[in-house]
Amino acid sequence: MTKTANEGADSASLPEPSKREGIAGVLGSLSTRRRHLLLLGAILLLALILRLAWIAYAHPNPDDGRFDDTLFYDHAAQSLAAGEGYPGFFYAQTANWPPGYPLLLAGIYKIAGHDFLTPRLLNVFAGVATCALVYVIGARVFDRRVGLVGALLLALFPSHIYRTTLLMTEILTAAVVALLALLLLRWVMKENGPSRLQAVALGVLFGAFALMRGEALAFVPVALIVWKLAVPSWRRFAGGAALMLCAMALAIAPWTVRNAITMDAFIPIASGLGHTFLSGHQNDPYDPWSIFPEAKIAEQYSNVPYPEREMKIESEALRQGLDFAKSNPRYEVQLPFEKLFNMYKVDDDAIVWIGGGWIDASKAPWLQGSWVQSLDKVGTPVVTIPPGEERNWKHLANGYYFAVMLTAAASVVAWFSIRDRQKLLLVMMVAAWTAMHLVFMPGSRYHAPLLPLFALWAAAGLVLVWDRLSGAVKSRSTA
Repeated sequence: MTKTANEGADSASLPEPSKREGIAGVLGSLSTRRRHLLLLGAILLLALILRLAWIAYAHPNPDDGRFDDTLFYDHAAQSLAAGEGYPGFFYAQTANWPPGYPLLLAGIYKIAGHDFLTPRLLNVFAGVATCALVYVIGARVFDRRVGLVGALLLALFPSHIYRTTLLMTEILTAAVVALLALLLLRWVMKENGPSRLQAVALGVLFGAFALMRGEALAFVPVALIVWKLAVPSWRRFAGGAALMLCAMALAIAPWTVRNAITMDAFIPIASGLGHTFLSGHQNDPYDPWSIFPEAKIAEQYSNVPYPEREMKIESEALRQGLDFAKSNPRYEVQLPFEKLFNMYKVDDDAIVWIGGGWIDASKAPWLQGSWVQSLDKVGTPVVTIPPGEERNWKHLANGYYFAVMLTAAASVVAWFSIRDRQKLLLVMMVAAWTAMHLVFMPGSRYHAPLLPLFALWAAAGLVLVWDRLSGAVKSRSTA
């Protein structure tokens, strides 16, 4: 009896250490999570400080004599804010460029007045938010350590910091790419796929993204592929996918209607397909003299009024680009490799854009009669950053970029498995964005929206190396 009682007492006391261990485990987990959140907060604060410091150091003015995208975005936004529509370079209404970013700037100008600080602060916020998104994606696909290292790599990424001061789309696009990746991971890549509300939200996001950057449509097939992989039922997949595509079409529809009325043509987003295609399908597209190949076409239609002139230029440019592709099949095989090289060869182009003045618009015959040539400072040499400092910033950007890219490439080789759908999604997004740009003429700025994904893959590689090295050290110490 005594033995049985003792056995009973022993068995009754066994769960207590287990309970204590469980509580200790929970407390340890909470402590680790708190530590990670504190580290994330420090990283986000660092990202904020660096970006604020940069816009205080370098603050180019779109009206300083340059001729580039920032000048157009600013001018178009002012016109929209004043209720004067969406004019091109020749005062007439246009559909050459997606309207998303000018509309956003117009809203800012309407509320805060015409100043450049508010758009730059928006870029600062978007950059910091992207670092936070990288952490969440990294924690979901890999672990929290990868998320933290990825957020830190992006927080310190020189070119991502440099672009904060430019009135351009790259910073916001990178934020939307990261957000889209997270939503696809959370909503689409689950057993039953997204709910109806989530499908509609994705469609609206795709539509809004496409109105800012038409290349965003490259991610639609990616979303559909991972969606089908997650949902075996064709009926369930087709219903949800149709809902998403309808929501996307409805988000774009108001601008399409505007184009039909203003341009007298069916233009879902932008009319610039012709000249962008011709830019990438001509002899030596990266020769400086090959920039703006549509300029010669514009001279042919100089007596045609807008908007007919714009549509004729784009139609003829597309025809010439297609004819070149058909007539030069060997060169067309070579071109994608040349474009791929130019898209990823450097990461210092933000400094070039900050410097401005890479085209003297005052001497461009194809801009005669445009509002650009009526500007007071047009053609004035622009010096935003002293040349010596420019070189240093460029070296820093390229050195950091190549280190991250090499680490990311090695990490993909080490980590990637086609059966791991989450990692497959991250690779597919890079591939889709790149493939879309190979159709046209990508410069190095076009890889900028992918920097959050590159930082994430590089972080996974660094954490893997750390684990291997620390494991080796422990093995030696044990031996």
